[in-house]
Amino acid sequence: MTSWPSGWTGCPARPSCWRGKLNIDAADSEGRPDALARMMARVTDSLPASEGGRAAGSAGVNAAQKGDPALDTGDWPDDKPPGNLRVDYVLPQKGLKVLGSGVFWPATGELAQVALAASSHRLVWVDIDWPPAER
Repeated sequence: MTSWPSGWTGCPARPSCWRGKLNIDAADSEGRPDALARMMARVTDSLPASEGGRAAGSAGVNAAQKGDPALDTGDWPDDKPPGNLRVDYVLPQKGLKVLGSGVFWPATGELAQVALAASSHRLVWVDIDWPPAER
């Protein structure tokens, strides 16, 4: 395992937020959960969740997964691996105040159909208190 350079926190000096499609689910993917764990030690994970992910979590291969299905952000076919996973993240730097968070994945209705048709990835959002307090 590679260690961080001495004195380096992994975050810029100014307030920042890591975000994107990391394609690693700490509980259920074949990725590098050790790398994700090192990142998570330097950020705030607000655990954004959705009702759509929770509802889809019991279908097919998803039923055997270990992670909370409400946290899933990727929706793949339920009849073969990998199933649904948490692979998209918005991770504010530690010290930034998180006001709310979620995953846009409605469980039912017209917006649920729009989300399904748009992408296999769901939109992750995090509200933070800005500007941050002076340190």
